[in-house]
Amino acid sequence: MDFLKKVNFKTLFPLLGLIGVVLFFQIITGGKVFQTKNIMAVINSSFFILIATVAFSFIMSVGNLDLSMGTVMAVSCTCAAVVAKISPFLALPVAILVGGIFGAFNGFVHADMKLGSLIATMTTQSIFSGILVLILDGGTLSAPKYMLSWNTMSLKITAMLIIVLIGIYLFNFTAYGKQCRAVGSCAEAARLCGVSVRRVKYMTFINMGFAMGALGFFSLIRTGTASATTGSDLMMNVWCAALLGGLPLSGGSAAKFRSVLIGSFTMAFLANGMTLMGLLSRDKQLIQGIVFLIAVAISFDRKHMVVIK
Repeated sequence: MDFLKKVNFKTLFPLLGLIGVVLFFQIITGGKVFQTKNIMAVINSSFFILIATVAFSFIMSVGNLDLSMGTVMAVSCTCAAVVAKISPFLALPVAILVGGIFGAFNGFVHADMKLGSLIATMTTQSIFSGILVLILDGGTLSAPKYMLSWNTMSLKITAMLIIVLIGIYLFNFTAYGKQCRAVGSCAEAARLCGVSVRRVKYMTFINMGFAMGALGFFSLIRTGTASATTGSDLMMNVWCAALLGGLPLSGGSAAKFRSVLIGSFTMAFLANGMTLMGLLSRDKQLIQGIVFLIAVAISFDRKHMVVIK
């Protein structure tokens, strides 16, 4: 009984949720979940969500949100497609650079114009969408066909491992990661302790932009095209992953990096399981919406009525 009193069951819910999802689909699909081919499919489907959630975890640890991530990814993908026609090897650095610039603009609107992150990224999302429409002019852009051969599992797994290891290091073992959580706990207290709150917020959005730029490139080599719908479903998936993993909307010291891994793979196994069951796209969207509602209901801090900063 003493052991049970010491256990914080709220922190166990995300892990239990992941285990529950995996076991449910393992039973319902007759053991297909753990087949080697399917595990590779899960890793493949978790690629975009995992990398985006790694970057998003820093934004959430500060207590902020980002509505523009999918559009930043789309613009980065489009710019990469434009540059790829000149030199495909410039596509990745250009995509990351464009993402970083857009992320810095998000930081400027939030930190310097003093708009809440929700309103700030809502307005920038509209601006970025306008830029995307201007570049695409109502159409799509294609990359050189041989770039599709770059879309290999070995490259994706390597990229995932590198990003996750960098994320773990930055989040848990650097001043930057600690400052993010300090700002999320109390920005004024962090400021009085010498933390540059403005710089921390800028860096979270810039890093988010870098991640979206990289994903824009990977989207280009996966589909071969850039369009207005690129990254359109990313935000909901990332928010869902973050909340299912246990990242608090309020940020602060309660934010843990393990939530990124748990949430991302929960979403990946959920999507994969629904595919194995043969569910239609509309059914998947309905279930995802219900899951998102449940995740928010469980993670929302009603005692303190969290206000997004």
